[in-house]
Amino acid sequence: MKVKELMTPVGDYQTLGTDATLGDVVAVLQPGSHRDILIVDGQGAFAGILTMSDIITALEPNYKKLFKKNLQSETLSNRYVAEQFKEFNLWSDTLTNICARGVKIKVTDAMHVPEEGHYINEDNDLEYGVHMYMVGTPQPLIVRDNGRVTGVLRMSDVFNEIIGRMHTCAMAD
Repeated sequence: MKVKELMTPVGDYQTLGTDATLGDVVAVLQPGSHRDILIVDGQGAFAGILTMSDIITALEPNYKKLFKKNLQSETLSNRYVAEQFKEFNLWSDTLTNICARGVKIKVTDAMHVPEEGHYINEDNDLEYGVHMYMVGTPQPLIVRDNGRVTGVLRMSDVFNEIIGRMHTCAMAD
């Protein structure tokens, strides 16, 4: 199976312009819809993506300081997590106040532009997409055809495909 057979086409995703705010994001998100927003420039070309993690990091910018710290050598015990929470003064204000400030944040300050190695071509085999996820490529994968963004490959869709195939194999036994 090729990536293009499982990806969600760009046209099925919510898009917003680079002039939008997080307030605009929450206005267009509907229950059950995709939680990622594609950000496009004035010509409608892909400029970046805004994920759930991007939104939460924008609401609590001290996470950026935490992410810069080398966490690979640390054990993520409950004690360590609590120490980091205190050290970086995370969520020190009420969620209501944080969210009230957050609606004014520009999407360009919250979104991310995937690194070159975090894109996948729509003609790649799905197995390659699975591999990209398993070696740590951030979700979702942005799908391209000849350099043009054509869709999004979500880990949940990949997982559902795997489970569906496993179900078929189990039924055959």
